[in-house]
Amino acid sequence: MAPDKKWMDLINDRIGNEYGKGVEKFLDYAFERLGPTNEIRCPCVKCVNVDSGSRELVQMHLIVYGILQNYRLWYHDGEREGEPLENEEGDNDFMEDILRDLHPQYGQSSSNAQNLSSPYHVEEANEEAKKFYRLLDDSRQHLYQGSGVSKSSALLKLLHLKNIGQWTNESFTMLLKLLKEEILPENSTFSDSYYEAKKFIRDIGLSYEKIDTCKNDCMLFCKDSKYLDSCRVCGLSRWNDEINTREARIKANGKKNPNKILRYFPLSPKLQRMFMCSKTAPYMRWHCDARIDDEVLRHPADSMAWKSFDKEYTNFSLESRNV
Repeated sequence: MAPDKKWMDLINDRIGNEYGKGVEKFLDYAFERLGPTNEIRCPCVKCVNVDSGSRELVQMHLIVYGILQNYRLWYHDGEREGEPLENEEGDNDFMEDILRDLHPQYGQSSSNAQNLSSPYHVEEANEEAKKFYRLLDDSRQHLYQGSGVSKSSALLKLLHLKNIGQWTNESFTMLLKLLKEEILPENSTFSDSYYEAKKFIRDIGLSYEKIDTCKNDCMLFCKDSKYLDSCRVCGLSRWNDEINTREARIKANGKKNPNKILRYFPLSPKLQRMFMCSKTAPYMRWHCDARIDDEVLRHPADSMAWKSFDKEYTNFSLESRNV
């Protein structure tokens, strides 16, 4: 069982007792899991799990520089995926770890949080933030009264099984309906269709956009080219045509079947959710305000490409949030 990781969120209070105790527990865990060894990889923001060091050196680095905030699964130190944490229920960890990875502000609060409708609010939220807070509340909702499993956790695990087993959308909907109508209690809040499951995935930030592309990778059929039937470069048909008729194959939903699809994960919504609250917003400017600039390449901002871009587009680089 891995130690509780709440201390990792105290990176701005590294001289406090709670952070220090967390570092000690991390070191005890790592050296116990890795067996007889004098050194482990250092997960501080300077070494980024590349350089190794003794227990004393790693402890000093974690206090001086702080631990990597995205190093939530200690895979370099013996932790395995799905391993429960101390003082937390294993099933809830599954969902909360995902939410914490997608939205670093998850679980944070502030002195005025009790005055807001959700316990997760840290400031007056816009519509996008309110939508996210509702999602967090839903993640705490039990599958049914008395259940130790949350609705969202169960749904994510079933969707994972769907992908591994390559179930069809129709068969997945049939399974959900069977669970909802005949197995789970009447007061269950579980989804009963694949459409609802997809909506949940979209809201949580795990969805993607499908963009048709040329089979030869010449171009994307988007924006001004969205309605073209053939590639502007090589002239190849956009659609998976029938061999005999040379007409586009039609899918079960009545739409044409494209030759090739690009699955695109939009970056902007991800950034907006990561930095939507006052406690995480400063990390958007970390590369400019807090990064160690000692001519060692540890971050994209240390690269020649980043620096050359800043010199060429001075007005753009003046705003440190324009990453």
